[in-house]
Amino acid sequence: MKSTFIKAFKEVLREQILKKNRVEIDGFGTFEVVHRKQHQKTYENGRVVMVPPADIVEFKSKVRRSNEN
Repeated sequence: MKSTFIKAFKEVLREQILKKNRVEIDGFGTFEVVHRKQHQKTYENGRVVMVPPADIVEFKSKVRRSNEN
């Protein structure tokens, strides 16, 4: 049953993310599509590259660790 649930969850999550919908799971967190603009990245060796714009999936956890108050 666990693997069936996980497969179904991944399918629904993927479907909603492709539609750029926000997916919130009570007590766990939120998956959301965020657009990143084009920007420059400088590496430690001094090399500079342009990073193209992209939509990324961001997860914000609502789970608190037992040592947090």
